[in-house]
Amino acid sequence: MKNTYIKANLVALNKINVLIFTSLPRRNDMKFFLHEDGNQFERLNIVKSSSSSSLNLFELSFTKTLDFSKHYSVFISDFPSTVLNLSGLVNFPEFDELFNYDGNDLGAIYSKDETSFNLWAPLASDVYLKLDNGEEFINYKMERTPKGVFRTTIKGDLLNRRYSYIVNNSGVIVESNDPYGKGTCLNSEYSAVVDLNYIKNLGIIKPTNEIKNYVDSIIYEVGIRDFSEGNNNNIINKGKYLGFIEENRTTSANNPCGLDYLKYLGVTHVQLNPVIDFRGVDDLNPLPSYNWGYDPISFFALEGSYSLHPEIPMERLIEFKKLVNTLHQNNIRVIMDVVYNHIYEYSTSIFEKVVPNYFFRRKRNQQIAEASGCGDDFASEKYMVRKMVVDSIRYFCEVFDVDGFRFDLMGLMDIKTIDECYKTLKGFKKDGIMYGEGWNMGYELPEESKATIDNAFKMENIAFFNDFYREHVKGATFKSSLGERGYIGGNTSEIGAFEYCISGSVLPINYPSKFSSANQTINYVECHDNNTLFDKLIVSNGYEDEDSILRRVNLANALVVLSIGVPFIHMGQEIGLSKQGLDNTYNVTKINNMDWSLVDERFEMVRYLKGIIDIRKRFKKIRLSDPNEIKGVFSFFTREDDTLLIRFNSLGDDSPYKDVLVAINPTSNKTHLEFDEYYNFLFSKGAIINDSLVHTKNAIISPQSLEIFVLNK
Repeated sequence: MKNTYIKANLVALNKINVLIFTSLPRRNDMKFFLHEDGNQFERLNIVKSSSSSSLNLFELSFTKTLDFSKHYSVFISDFPSTVLNLSGLVNFPEFDELFNYDGNDLGAIYSKDETSFNLWAPLASDVYLKLDNGEEFINYKMERTPKGVFRTTIKGDLLNRRYSYIVNNSGVIVESNDPYGKGTCLNSEYSAVVDLNYIKNLGIIKPTNEIKNYVDSIIYEVGIRDFSEGNNNNIINKGKYLGFIEENRTTSANNPCGLDYLKYLGVTHVQLNPVIDFRGVDDLNPLPSYNWGYDPISFFALEGSYSLHPEIPMERLIEFKKLVNTLHQNNIRVIMDVVYNHIYEYSTSIFEKVVPNYFFRRKRNQQIAEASGCGDDFASEKYMVRKMVVDSIRYFCEVFDVDGFRFDLMGLMDIKTIDECYKTLKGFKKDGIMYGEGWNMGYELPEESKATIDNAFKMENIAFFNDFYREHVKGATFKSSLGERGYIGGNTSEIGAFEYCISGSVLPINYPSKFSSANQTINYVECHDNNTLFDKLIVSNGYEDEDSILRRVNLANALVVLSIGVPFIHMGQEIGLSKQGLDNTYNVTKINNMDWSLVDERFEMVRYLKGIIDIRKRFKKIRLSDPNEIKGVFSFFTREDDTLLIRFNSLGDDSPYKDVLVAINPTSNKTHLEFDEYYNFLFSKGAIINDSLVHTKNAIISPQSLEIFVLNK
């Protein structure tokens, strides 16, 4: 019927709203019928109606119970029938009771003899499995089972076969990959069947070094592609999972690179930039484009562009398992950077296709929330969304044995979800670590429910990037205020803030306590976001020469490592790596690469970081977490020349030292120290010195530097 538009929406379990837009005159004796699978189900009662010009609205009721495995349509006298839209069902108070599914069998479950396919699609009337049989795709009708899970089992060995789902939601038919798909084919065109038992049977290699608390960790943030793609190294499989773990690789000056570089530094954990499947990079031809990985496609499938054989779905799983095992074999644990807070474009996502209107958070005006600033916000507070996030955590722990998770924009998620993720991690990893960005963003979640740094005291097992540390130790981060200097930039008015930071931000030293434990503070001055530390100092300390700026880089790295809490170093931070002044390089090719020629040129800076990491491992006092134990560890003395002296107190009977003194000089002038007794240099000019050889009562502290002295018992 021309010039007529009809829409029927289920608005409660026994109520339907019908909108009719037509140029025809309205009849007073209109009748409405609900049909089920083409047969009359019940005549609908008109509860109320209204009309305005060509628009007619009807509120209708019925008494029978709907069977959501059936097709429903509304028939109206003198008008065409229209499909009943069920998408509003996701907002009904009864939705969770009707459709919350707690099973662990969603996705494709493979065995050599058969594969079962299981999809949660509670709004769908029909779902078909579209399966590659080796020559062509064949559609198989799936059976709807309780809780809205559609199932079918296909006999035969389907390993690496492509598949998708064809879903009918209220008459809208779409094709979608599997939201629980663990395998995917080239550029995520289809999901793929993979053998998870084979990956599990590759075995698990456990690190032998002990990590009792978060504060025993030293985290190094690095991207798979960035670490090896550049020149000046002899890594063979550049930019790949397996290239990341090649051993006995060197720079042109014969310095360690790749995995051997990580071992040389002495870091305990690598935080891998996202390796879960993301958009924007061609799996077979990745070099012309680039993406950090914060545009997720899936919560389970691995990124193909890092694989040597992305055309074979199993290969990327095998390679990633080898990566984790090899790092474990070398006592380096693996933290995955995970993006569960947003999807770049909700309308084309697998989540929206399968269950419309469910997975994404909405504003009060019902528009999709976009507080992340980089896509559409995931509604973690919903039962089945939370389940999917927790299931993703479980999958990567159980199958790949990863050691922790860094949550992108964690403040957009709810506390309950993060707590459940933590419990899941700890079920697999006694020494697992979980932390994230606790920035307060968006207004859709209640403040008290957000996983923000402001709610850290409600989340005692979760760590947070400490932006107070970053802003006061390094100086202002964001573009409009890069010229502002922090403590390491020579702004000695920040000494009070630095004393608070180095003490773990858990004691009320000049500022209120931020955390209940030092395990909760991720101390950092640089990460993949924003300008590098070197580029920041080029702006804030542009009046200084490069040598001075590089000394400040060393000083910043030393302070991060020596502070109580969890030290976090971004790849290349140790050598003053530059991104040419750019602050957002998520899609810029090559500029994020590790510069191995700069490693050769500035290898003394690499030794400096290694040395200060060794110092941290020597001193238990730096690795305390309990505020009651941290209280009294340090005494601070600020001299007139702005040198800060930090004395370690109560070293204990097992320490070989009677006194340990750290001298920090962030100024541009050298300063002079005098001691009452003969002290020994422990750390000077980036090297650990044999503390029994060098005795002094006088010392020169160079500009922009740090020295450590000890008094032997």
